Amino acid sequence: MELPGKDEQQPPQEPWGRLLRLGAEEDEPQILLWKPEWTIGRRRGCDLSFPSNKLVSGDHCKLIVDKKSGQVTLEDTSTNGTVINKLRVVKKQTYPLQSGDVIYLVYRKNEPEHNVAYLYESLNEKQSLPQESLGLGNAGISPKECSSLVANGELSSLSSVLQDKEASCFLLETEDHDELEPAKKRRKRDGELALNLQLLVADQHGNAQTSHEDVRVDSVKPDKMEETLTCIICQDLLHDCVSLQPCMHTFCAACYSGWMERSSLCPTCRCPVERICKNHILNNLVEAYLIQHPDKCRSEEDVRSMDARNKITQDMLQPKVRRSFSDEEGSSEDLLELSDVDSESSDISQPYIVCRQCPEYRRQAVQSLPCPVPDRELGATQALGGEAPSTSASLLTTQDYMCPLQGSHAICTCCFQPMPDRRAEREQDSRVAPQQCAVCLQPFCHLYWGCTRTGCFGCLAPFCELNLGDKCLDGVLNNNNYESDILKNYLATRGLTWKNMLAESLLALQRGIFLLSDYRITGNTVLCYCCGLRSFRELTYQYRQNIPASELPVTVTSRPDCYWGRNCRTQVKAHHAMKFNHICEQTRFKN
Repeated sequence: MELPGKDEQQPPQEPWGRLLRLGAEEDEPQILLWKPEWTIGRRRGCDLSFPSNKLVSGDHCKLIVDKKSGQVTLEDTSTNGTVINKLRVVKKQTYPLQSGDVIYLVYRKNEPEHNVAYLYESLNEKQSLPQESLGLGNAGISPKECSSLVANGELSSLSSVLQDKEASCFLLETEDHDELEPAKKRRKRDGELALNLQLLVADQHGNAQTSHEDVRVDSVKPDKMEETLTCIICQDLLHDCVSLQPCMHTFCAACYSGWMERSSLCPTCRCPVERICKNHILNNLVEAYLIQHPDKCRSEEDVRSMDARNKITQDMLQPKVRRSFSDEEGSSEDLLELSDVDSESSDISQPYIVCRQCPEYRRQAVQSLPCPVPDRELGATQALGGEAPSTSASLLTTQDYMCPLQGSHAICTCCFQPMPDRRAEREQDSRVAPQQCAVCLQPFCHLYWGCTRTGCFGCLAPFCELNLGDKCLDGVLNNNNYESDILKNYLATRGLTWKNMLAESLLALQRGIFLLSDYRITGNTVLCYCCGLRSFRELTYQYRQNIPASELPVTVTSRPDCYWGRNCRTQVKAHHAMKFNHICEQTRFKN
């Protein structure tokens, strides 16, 4: 906090009010208000400046006095709003001030240590009562003594003592005792009457109990339910709540709309946001809580403002169904993403499909085709079309097989087509084509008779023959594009491709030089695209780790190691990745 300059310490005219910071030390000076317009904010040009507090706006608010009527008003010019007596002032609006009002420049319910609050006291005779009419004299009650009385619940007893005759005698004796003290200490006590004056004025008007409860509430922590239903951005109860995935943190839709224009990360944990969805359960809890606590409801104007600032559209809440399983850009581990609302128009709502090897399928084919194509020729046609697997030549042909009556079927995870479930049969006869991934155990039809989904590179294959696509090196090193580009440049200068690197890595895996988290995986293990890509990234990291420093550019090897190593969450940002090396292990906070 910065006070006015030296030339403004002595006001050139009579002050009309003063501010006392709540929780201030005894030697902290009071702030005399003498300008017709007193500005408060973080900007250094303000009359009361907070240059180091980022929670205060640059131009937070103004205190304006009307010279004719003596009325003082507060005009809010902040971004986050100003709170007076725990009531939020509508943004860009004015609010009349009374002597004894508490102005919160920063108000945090769950973090009261960050609050910045001032007690306003009017020095204008039209608004404040003279001290003599209250019978105080120099009572000598400091803000700390009054705050202790408030904390101990002794406000009513204080007012009764001040109205009693015995208390008057006690005050006179105290005044006589003060004359023996140094004049400097008496001057200090004269400046400490503000909070005592506030309490006595409230008692004079018969509102001592109300003031007692208002001050007590500041020191009471909010209940657990309110704390759970509070948005950390606006510090108010959630309104039209949305949840972020995968971290599941919740915010007001209007609050997060302003945040997502600046960042794609979660405001709480800084995790990349993959999806936004409505949190209907929390919305129902907020409605039930407001029925029990109607005083905590937002104003109608505030609700309209929140609805107007909500930029989250319906297509953000209901993304299209995505089936990218073995696409080049498919780095996600989910096979299917569904919208919030299950719809009959969704493209996964398929008509009943018969297995190609069921007798019913062949009867339908005979009825629909006047000249049916033999199954063997059909299989040959698919092989010419490039949709049949290249690895199934040595396996037992599947075209002559016919499903038994009421035989079990498996649904391919890639194309959603049924196929006969012969996985148990494969355990007895290894010539039967594999139908599932050895790691995730999900069924796939590519090795059995060729996946028919458009754009499928081969959703199931031995690890050494798996087609990962030309873009499999993009962000392959922990989504660190800078480190991935270093690896791609290294391979390009030596005329190598990702297939050559995979072959070398599998050879090192066979020799025990490289290790995988799943010890069962070898070059011949049948894997799906996702499991294969995950294992490929593990091998790629070890391949990059074993590149000699002499074969890398100096700009790469001269970087210091990041103490978060490969676990660093900031390495996805280019400036951090260029500054530190992340092909290393974590050395800090490992436990």
